[in-house]
Amino acid sequence: MDGPVFTWRRFPALLALASSCVTSSVASPTPQESTTNSSFWPQSCCDALRSSLGSKVSLPNSSAYNASISSYWAQQETLIHPACVVSPTSARDVSAALKVLVPRRCKFAVRGGGHGAVAGIANIQDGVTIDLRGLNSITVSSDRKTVAVGGGQKWASVYAKLQPLGLAASGGRNGPVGVGGSTLGGGFGYFSTQVGFACDNVARFEVVLANGDIVTASPTSNANLWKALRGGGANFGIVTQFVLNTFPLGSIWAGDAYFSPEALEAQTQALYSLTANPNFDVNTGLVVNYAFSPSTGPIITNQYVYAQPIINPPTFQAFTSSPGQLMNSTSVTTLAAFSAAQEPISPNGFQQVTFSSLFKNDLQMLRDLWNIYTASTQNVAAVTGIQWSLSLEPVVPAIAAQSSARGGNVLGLSIPQEGLIMVLLTATFSSASDYPTVQTAADQLLANIIQAAKSKGVYAPYVDMNHAGKSQDPIATYGAANQAFLKAVARQYDPTGVFQALMPGGFKV
Repeated sequence: MDGPVFTWRRFPALLALASSCVTSSVASPTPQESTTNSSFWPQSCCDALRSSLGSKVSLPNSSAYNASISSYWAQQETLIHPACVVSPTSARDVSAALKVLVPRRCKFAVRGGGHGAVAGIANIQDGVTIDLRGLNSITVSSDRKTVAVGGGQKWASVYAKLQPLGLAASGGRNGPVGVGGSTLGGGFGYFSTQVGFACDNVARFEVVLANGDIVTASPTSNANLWKALRGGGANFGIVTQFVLNTFPLGSIWAGDAYFSPEALEAQTQALYSLTANPNFDVNTGLVVNYAFSPSTGPIITNQYVYAQPIINPPTFQAFTSSPGQLMNSTSVTTLAAFSAAQEPISPNGFQQVTFSSLFKNDLQMLRDLWNIYTASTQNVAAVTGIQWSLSLEPVVPAIAAQSSARGGNVLGLSIPQEGLIMVLLTATFSSASDYPTVQTAADQLLANIIQAAKSKGVYAPYVDMNHAGKSQDPIATYGAANQAFLKAVARQYDPTGVFQALMPGGFKV
């Protein structure tokens, strides 16, 4: 998940909420069913893997196994227990693993950064989890135009490597987010208006196919695969390396500001006007959050990022001059420092529920959205430690222009002149026993948002894969032509459907 998470820990009055979050021992209500069947024997799969990869295969109760399982962001992923974990350190190791797993019809999952919110997206009950975190190299090219990043690396490390060189890459907003999943799912970022999505900036992929072949996908080699991986998810192979284009970036101005509800109308008008501005300042990165906890009620929080070291630039002044400001942490900083600061305020070990929606930029819809959101808080007010955050992000034509200039992607996102508003829910809470309540509330909130947008004629049928909910189907929103293309590429590179059938996790073509 590459979207922002509401940062309660930056607001001292709300710190008490953090202390209520403890890891639950209750079984997850949403793990996959056991994958054991007549043609799949987990122990025989793990035994064969150990014969091939030795100590890179860890079994339950070993320190390596426990370290892998406990390190997922979402608590529900930590409650899933594979038969064994494979920890490759090279593409050859991944190839060797697939050459064992596929002929035996062993079910498996692939884990990169482990920052997904859907149970089973990067882990598998009783199957084999391939943990790519050992693929963590970061190598800047001699001309500094690209950086080669291992498939298990996280964005915080990439930004830290590039920052001393005055460079950056288009990636996730939160430092702990994995490079692999966020890039394969598209990858909205602070600088998408300047350089497009993360997927638009992949010069080439190193991919291990279902048959174990290691191939390069680029505009000149396996070009269809290269295009399909730009937003098509993990449907075609296991990406072991991403070669990303870099761009110049020095110091930035960034931080958070919190507002009481009295700021609502000013903030709403500011978001509408900024998104609709035909002269949108492409240095601008903005997220407006509606945030709720039972002890504070709903408030408004903004995250500002400006790609120059200019304090309170004009593009944000309609927001920063609003009444009702409670806190402001903005400063001149670096992308590396700002993204790294997200990790302690979005820790592992919580239950997570998410969804994504989109509508055309419309002032009345934005006004109504607050009422829809605040009404939804009543459905989760009794959930211990709940943080119920709805993020609003401007999606402007400059993003589509940058994507097209870099070879395009398969997202099928059409952006009108007035812009779009991306809506992302992040619900964070401590106990798995509350999962049914929170998931039901999230489903109802999403349905109410979609109904309101459709009634106004502003609904846009696109779902961001990186923030999609468990029942959403992002690839179905990419358009018929892109869906057909992705299915054709999957048949070409994975003719037996390994990544559709043997790897249950993820969103399928």
